[in-house]
Amino acid sequence: MLTSSYRDTPSFLESSGGDRIAYRHRRGDGPTILWLGGFLSDMNGSKIAAISSVAAARGWDFLCFDYFAHGETGGVFEEARVGRWRDNVLAVADSLTEGPVVAVGSSMGGHMLSLLIRERPGKVQAAGFIAPAADFATKLMLPSLSPEGQRQLETTGVYMMPGYERPVPLSQAFFDEATGHEVLNAPIAFDGPVRILHGMKDDIVPWQHGVRLLEAFSTPDAQIQLIKDGDHRLSRDQDLALLVQMVAELHGN
Repeated sequence: MLTSSYRDTPSFLESSGGDRIAYRHRRGDGPTILWLGGFLSDMNGSKIAAISSVAAARGWDFLCFDYFAHGETGGVFEEARVGRWRDNVLAVADSLTEGPVVAVGSSMGGHMLSLLIRERPGKVQAAGFIAPAADFATKLMLPSLSPEGQRQLETTGVYMMPGYERPVPLSQAFFDEATGHEVLNAPIAFDGPVRILHGMKDDIVPWQHGVRLLEAFSTPDAQIQLIKDGDHRLSRDQDLALLVQMVAELHGN
């Protein structure tokens, strides 16, 4: 029986690293569908809602959570690091799932999914990506800084990134630490199917970056679907339908 909704009061996982990770787990059958969200996204997004709704209808087991300094997990963003978010992913996968999972990563979640595949061989049986931002900190954020942003980072040690509810502090320490968690600098060993959805009007993560991730995987069963008029969020009804279709294919039901 399905026992939870994506909007229910969250449960919490006390991780070995000290983070109290908020999560929601809709119990069902088959391999767990593990959702890995994007940068500053949380469990209230439209993509999670779409998958949760279908999970209820089809009896899927569906698990989502908030990283440190995100959503209901909370935390001081200045203390966040790529490695800390990776540790959150590993804690959730290790403690809250049994057997192989179908993992789906959105934007930064695509980087987290790549790290999960690398760090836990055999845990992911099928991988889905939406506008994957592999190596997002070092290959996307840092190179895109304006000259003013670069000066701010050099002189103060912190770049205040605009575009969110409030400026997001990204320190030099954040970028330096991220270099130790890159995934595109070597082939990614994986035997399962890989599916990628990417909008060609994505102005955050160029679709060519999605192709680069596709090429990094060792599996021959890897495909990318480009949406000509799709943006980074891919949250229109037709985009969500493609997402659900991708998840259903990977899940096998």
